[in-house]
Amino acid sequence: MVTLMLLMTTIVFPVSAAEFSLERVNQYTSIDPFSFILLEFGLIVVLALIGHILSRYYRLPNVLGELLIGIVAGNLLYWLDWSPVFFMVMHLSDASDIFQAVWTSSLSVSDTLNHLYSPDNPETQEFVTRLSEVFTTNKSPALVLLGVALWMFSNFGVFLLLFKLGLETKVEEIIEAAEPLAFLVSVVGTLTPFFLGLLASVWLLPEESTSVHIFIAAALCTTSAMITTGMLTSLGREKSREAQLVMHAAFLDDIFGMFFLSFITNIVLGETLEIGEIMTLFFYSAFIFVGIIVIGKQLVKHIPSFYNFEQSHTRILIPIMMLVLISWLTNFLGIGVISGAFMAGIILNNIQDKKGLIKDLIAPLEKIFAPIFFVFVGMQVNLKEFLHAETIWLTLVLLLVAVLGKMVAGFVSKQNINSYAIGLGMMPRGEAVLIFISIGKILGVIDDTVFSAIAVIVLASNFIAPWALKRLCVANCQEGSFVAKES
Repeated sequence: MVTLMLLMTTIVFPVSAAEFSLERVNQYTSIDPFSFILLEFGLIVVLALIGHILSRYYRLPNVLGELLIGIVAGNLLYWLDWSPVFFMVMHLSDASDIFQAVWTSSLSVSDTLNHLYSPDNPETQEFVTRLSEVFTTNKSPALVLLGVALWMFSNFGVFLLLFKLGLETKVEEIIEAAEPLAFLVSVVGTLTPFFLGLLASVWLLPEESTSVHIFIAAALCTTSAMITTGMLTSLGREKSREAQLVMHAAFLDDIFGMFFLSFITNIVLGETLEIGEIMTLFFYSAFIFVGIIVIGKQLVKHIPSFYNFEQSHTRILIPIMMLVLISWLTNFLGIGVISGAFMAGIILNNIQDKKGLIKDLIAPLEKIFAPIFFVFVGMQVNLKEFLHAETIWLTLVLLLVAVLGKMVAGFVSKQNINSYAIGLGMMPRGEAVLIFISIGKILGVIDDTVFSAIAVIVLASNFIAPWALKRLCVANCQEGSFVAKES
């Protein structure tokens, strides 16, 4: 056996014994650049696992633990300068701009850096030096490949997460079961934080463009139905009138919010700021959004007769095929791939084969890639930004807007309903906001400061809402409901 191993070693490493060394082994074993990707991918998976374990231990939403562990690990590795990889991840939008500029022009990396960032500015000198290490060393091809790979893995997480969310959103059942008050709570809970956020952004960031103000305001709008449902269930009050109202409003918020975020993204990227153009885009987007769902629902009625296959890979390839095709179609029609993944889930959520629901097939994939996305987002939150008083002030004001905007939605309800419970139940932000700001950062719409501030607001809203709701229940509510205790 030993002889065979030595023979194989001689064949694989055609060098003499004198030349055989650890460096020579590394030279031959690091030829495949995919091994570098596997190492970093494995690190993110380990971080996601730690975040999940911490979430379960402290009874927090999984999103919270994965995002938090990403923030901690990303900043530690960034400050320790362990690898240029983590500098690239932290400044992904800048790296993307440089890569695009080099790719589409005749400029070298050095000339591009000098063109985008002033070389005479001492504040950017260290930043430019470290960023150049990503693109001008012998490891640069592997680093760029790794950046693209992590971005791809992260985007798979986004698609599968939104697809699963769509599969769990039964539009017909929600509309049928939801009382008119749920629609009112959802609309008020979306529009109030938007307009308050718009005013706050204009006040705090007067030098920014209108597109940035609109983007920041839109990021404060949506409620996470999954987090809200889990929060109310953990309190044992999911059957109460308030909980049912909140859950219906939150799912409506997901539907309206997904359309709204796609609509806002198109406005910002298209720099469409004239009222007439905005209204035209709104009605066009609404027509495409509703049209694809209605037509898709009719077409997929014919799928079950072709869907009773024994092979599991065939059963899972059909929904994946629908996911990518509908996402491509929505992007082609100009309303974005984000809404496409969500719409694909809505279209397919009533299909059931003889072995179970589609979401049961998708769930394992979503459980792999969605945590990678949340950790990846956390690794882009730069805590160094919070050393500046302006960033802290921006975060606090926008957090206040995010809280008040949803509390206002609670007070539009009837007098015989606990308005505080409604407002607090609508407060948690989650996956939709993180997806939205990730797109904004990679496209250069928002900078590191705004990205980090909104990510921290997502964390804070998920700490504040359960804590406040639990205190409200203990102090003022009857067991199993939000009805006030009799004095």
